[in-house]
Formats: sequence, structure tokens, C-alpha cells
Amino acid sequence: MTDRVLNNINTQTRRILDLQEQLATGQRVNRPSDDALAARRGVAARAEITKNEQYLTNITSASPHLLESETSILTIVDNQRRAYELTLSGANGTMSQTQRDQIAIEINQILEGILVEANHVTNGRYIFGGTHTLAPPFVETRDPDGDITSISYEGNDDKIKITISDGITVGINETGADVFTPTGPDGVNIFNMLIDIRDNLRAGDTELLQDRLEELDLAQDQLLVSTARLGAVQNRMDRVDANTRLTNTQLELVLSDNIDADFADVMVNLNAQENAFQASLSAGARVIQPSLLDFIR
Repeated sequence: MTDRVLNNINTQTRRILDLQEQLATGQRVNRPSDDALAARRGVAARAEITKNEQYLTNITSASPHLLESETSILTIVDNQRRAYELTLSGANGTMSQTQRDQIAIEINQILEGILVEANHVTNGRYIFGGTHTLAPPFVETRDPDGDITSISYEGNDDKIKITISDGITVGINETGADVFTPTGPDGVNIFNMLIDIRDNLRAGDTELLQDRLEELDLAQDQLLVSTARLGAVQNRMDRVDANTRLTNTQLELVLSDNIDADFADVMVNLNAQENAFQASLSAGARVIQPSLLDFIR
């Protein structure tokens, strides 16, 4: 009878301790032995949430690269429009050579500005160098007067790729070769084109300037295609980001349903368990009341 009373009291004590632990941690399952199936579901949900959070981190860290690449290219697009207007004016046969020389000065400044954008840096990395991001991708050669005579590409054609979801990897950069110096039949070397326009203006060659207008149109399309590719990647990342956040919200609910404690339910059970514990103590006191003195009497 004494062993049974002590076992009952110990059982009630363990139950009270379990409920107190649930109140302290806010979790119904604190170890696999509490509920093996729920613990397994909770571990799986936590692992999935952690993996998704890494995908979200990848997307967040890549977004500035995409946005600044797009901003730089759009700045160059504006410069290209201005170069078109200036070239069209310079091709006018009624314009004086002095006026063409003045236009050539502005074209030269546009060339310098585009070179700066082509060597744009984000977070200490050159964004148009492919995976060669620690050194300027474009290196210029200048004449004794300081004017640019040629620009070479020192980067590579590799894409910087990140994983944004299970089995989904995207390239987040436009290489300098794609944007400024493509080698395809319809590609326009933007730097060489502007150098030629400047030199044609200085030479007063209106026929060649007329031909440059078509190159400028092709170059503009080339730049807009690059921005379209960047925008498509950004839109895809935004959609994946939204879907991943929604998935994590649902996983948090699964985790909560399987692991978290219901405070109201725990309080009710704790009060009931404490009453049962007091009843066990009272019953035990009556059961094991006889002592050695009782037998002596």
C-alpha cells in the first residue's frame, strides 16, 4: 500500500512538472518522448523554414545588384538618346565645323560618363565584370591629350548565379560583353561607336555620321534588351520571395499546431493536476497513518 501511494504521488508530481515546463517554454513538445509523431513533424517544419529563410536571404542580397545594374543601364540609355540627338545635329550639312567641334566635346563627355557607369561598383564589387568582380572590367587607353582612343573589356562572360528555391537557380548579372561589347552580328560596341562619332565630328564627315545613327538605334535596343533581362529576373525573384514567405507562414502554423502549448488548456490541466496531487497526499496520509507506535500500543 505504501509503494502504491508513493508511486501515485510521484506520477502526479511528474505530470505537474511536465505542465509547468510547458508553461515555461510555451511548447507542448519539448523532447521526442513527449510526442514522437508531433516532434517529427516539428523537426521537418523547422528544417523547411530554415531552408526557405536562406533562400529569402539569397534573394534579398541579390536584389541590390539587379537594381543597380538596371539603374546604370538606364542611365546609359539616357546618354545614348542624347548622343543620338547630337549626332543627328552634327550630320546636318549646314552646321559649321566649329559647331561640330563643340558637339564632339559633349560626345566625349558622354563617352567618359558611360565608362564610369560600365565600371560601376556595388558593395565593393564591379557589377559588369561577370564573375571577375574585384577589378574594373573596362580599361581605357588615352592619347597625349587625355582623350580615350580605345576601351578593352577585362572581365569574363560568366554569370553570377544564386539559388532562390528548390531546383531554381538564376543569374543576377549582365556581363560587360553582353551590354557594351557584344560580338554577335547585330551587336554594337558602344565605346567604339562613340569614339568614332567624336572623331567623325572633328573630321566633319557628315556621311559617316549619318551611318552612325543606325548604330545608335541598334545600341539603344541592345541596352533595352539587357534591362528587360534584368527586370525579368527581378520579377521572378519577387514572385518566388512572396511564395516562399507564404509557405513559411503556413509552416509556422504547422509547427505551432504540433509543438506549441495551448496556455489556457495547460492552465486548466495544471490546476486539475494540483488538485489531484493534493488528493493523493491526503489519501496517502490516511493509508500509511499506522506507525510502529500504533503497533506498540
